[in-house]
Amino acid sequence: MRLREGVKEAVIRHAEACLPDECCGLLAVDAVGRIRFVYPLTNADPSPTTFTIAPEEHFAALRHAERHGWEIGGVFHSHPKGPPELSEVDLAQPHDPDWIHVVVGFVPEPAVRAWRIRGGEPAEVPILA
Repeated sequence: MRLREGVKEAVIRHAEACLPDECCGLLAVDAVGRIRFVYPLTNADPSPTTFTIAPEEHFAALRHAERHGWEIGGVFHSHPKGPPELSEVDLAQPHDPDWIHVVVGFVPEPAVRAWRIRGGEPAEVPILA
């Protein structure tokens, strides 16, 4: 997966702005799965260990993506006190097996990794330069 530098920077900036709580947002993808737009959204249940995307913002992102011929194909969030890996809490949530999950971790330093979750099992998706 290619994560353009501007996309990566936007995700990290949103994560930093939300500290000490987790950030969250959605990713719009085009027909071939390229990330086209990042939607930094509000964590409706601010917490350093969980996130809930505000429903009205989710719907607005969905409408915006559809107007541009994209679809929502992923989510991102942060782990303010952990690495950029999926947690047990993350894995316990319902998932679309085709979605990409981008995680920003701050331990030991800010880093970004991407994942797919199929059958409750995470598989890392390499981020190419």
